[in-house]
Amino acid sequence: MSATTRIVTTSDTLHGKPRVEGTRVEVFEIGRRVREGGDAIEAVADRFGLDRAQVEAALDYYDDHPDLMATLRAQHEAGLAALADGSRAD
Repeated sequence: MSATTRIVTTSDTLHGKPRVEGTRVEVFEIGRRVREGGDAIEAVADRFGLDRAQVEAALDYYDDHPDLMATLRAQHEAGLAALADGSRAD
């Protein structure tokens, strides 16, 4: 991980999910886009106003914490399912 880019968790920001310090950009979202979605690092950096080192630090964290990322993925998918269920309730 970059010495200048930190990944932090604080209970009062993003419900304690790991994020790039100084931003509200979740590590999981970066990993999901790059590792799972095949987006280019530069494209993700541009989308979120980050530099390459910040994205790489997030990817290092993502890769180093597979159990946590699996939990966050399950939460993400559950949230999507709840939204889909809510949109069907007419």
